[in-house]
Amino acid sequence: MAVSETDVSIQLRHSLDEEGEYGAFTSVSVDILVRGTKAGSISGTIVNRQKIPERYFLSAMDGHSSDLQYVAVSLFEPRLGRTKLQSLRDGGDDNEFDFLYISTMHVEDQHKEKGSSDVGAFALRQLLHHPFIKGRAAHGCWSVSSCIYILDPYEAMTKEEKEKVKSEERKEFGRRRTQTLPETEESLRAKEEKARRMDVLARLDANQFLRNGFFQDIAVARQEGNAARFLVAAYGHWVEPLKSHADAVAVQFYVAPRTPRPPVGKDAEILEVTKRMCSSRGRNTMAGVSSMMIGLHPPTRDGAADRDRASAYQTEIARLVAEGGSLARSNALHAACANKDPAIVRCILNMDPMTLESRDPSNSTPLMIAAATAAGMSNIDGMPRDQPVIDELIGRGAQKGAVNLDGMTAYGTLKSMVEEYGMAMNAMMGRAVQTGPRTMPGLAELEAKLIPPGGPTAADRSGGASAQSGFIDYKEEDAEFDREYGDHYSDY
Repeated sequence: MAVSETDVSIQLRHSLDEEGEYGAFTSVSVDILVRGTKAGSISGTIVNRQKIPERYFLSAMDGHSSDLQYVAVSLFEPRLGRTKLQSLRDGGDDNEFDFLYISTMHVEDQHKEKGSSDVGAFALRQLLHHPFIKGRAAHGCWSVSSCIYILDPYEAMTKEEKEKVKSEERKEFGRRRTQTLPETEESLRAKEEKARRMDVLARLDANQFLRNGFFQDIAVARQEGNAARFLVAAYGHWVEPLKSHADAVAVQFYVAPRTPRPPVGKDAEILEVTKRMCSSRGRNTMAGVSSMMIGLHPPTRDGAADRDRASAYQTEIARLVAEGGSLARSNALHAACANKDPAIVRCILNMDPMTLESRDPSNSTPLMIAAATAAGMSNIDGMPRDQPVIDELIGRGAQKGAVNLDGMTAYGTLKSMVEEYGMAMNAMMGRAVQTGPRTMPGLAELEAKLIPPGGPTAADRSGGASAQSGFIDYKEEDAEFDREYGDHYSDY
């Protein structure tokens, strides 16, 4: 039987969320009813950005949950919790008001037959126009000014299909935990087919949201991971008339460019050998220190140990290359750079100089990986001035002007990751996030090594964000405010 909008109603409950700090979090749970019978549910969290002290936004999100932490770093800036998306700001989102993160939306199977989105769309519309969400709309503002949902492919499955898929995932996770399995052509095809299937299901989950003005922001969708599954809307979007199911189905979603496949076969074996040999470096070092401490024998000189490892590595890699493997295709140099192993880096470059400018599946060069790894080495004493991997790559002629998919060089990667790690660390420690240029001992020296001959790219300067890309860069706006009024918005 067809369901009309008047057949659907909701019952909303809300309470202060004890998981959050500053009294800024409200839990919302909604029962979806069809002709008085429960037909689904919605749950989420409302975040009052005004209650969170300036520069503690990321800390508060991290303290609440990993879900909100992911939402925060993806969509909001850290100082005041302002949206990073031009599309949301244009739609009316403002940090003076709350945002709603919908964590789950479930509609019973019988109301989703043949892909129907009516019940979900009607219930969502009632939620977004509920007095608790709507607030003081008569005065030109809503209590909640933006809403976020991450598409859930499992919600488009039947109950039986969902149980089967999750059971298979648990078995696969168990196999991967107990044994290292290099990728094969067959395993890659299976992964790719599953990824395509999950994308199709996630798209089905979108229709009820698309009908209410939600959309996939391309600036977010281009990011890595599951970023393409973010749907967002501001109150200026959901006040528009409800769209039809046909209109929602016709919406085209962003499809990411196909990235190079990870190594398979002998190439995958080369990558696994590289990782294993790099990890043995740490074990050998600790074993030598332990033996020295208990007086069994003097420690092996690092140089001698590195030469032994490099020799063993070269022998094993030569065999795999003779059997059809390739150091360049395997991304072995990227792995050695990520593991900060200069001996293996030198060995790989000696065996195959073409690896120097090779690209991994994310289109990064070895120098970009080395720069990102160096950013993670910073601590309270600053940045280590000894950077043998970066020195080796640059000494071999690595192109400092090469850019990744975001238009950033290794220099931009370093600056971006130093800022990201700094914000993440402050958030985890419950400290205020510091915005603006980072200063620490050793950082300027490393930046000088990596800066491109033609200077930083636009993406290097903005950290990959700009008005042209769909992201808002608040750096200049904040710097101007700080120069004129001091560095605390909350005082004004």
